[in-house]
Amino acid sequence: MDQEAGYHLQRAEAELRLAQEAIHPLAAKAHYCLAGYHLDRAYSGGIEKAPPHGKTDKAP
Repeated sequence: MDQEAGYHLQRAEAELRLAQEAIHPLAAKAHYCLAGYHLDRAYSGGIEKAPPHGKTDKAP
């Protein structure tokens, strides 16, 4: 595991703790969403997103 993945795993764990401690449901939801984003980044393996449909670097 590289440093970036480790960072995102730590952030995901922190966000999950904050979600469990949150008093307001919307705050908990926000923390769960952030945890999900960090988990996505941690386990993406450096895969970059595809360009939006119709957008490429290639000339027509």
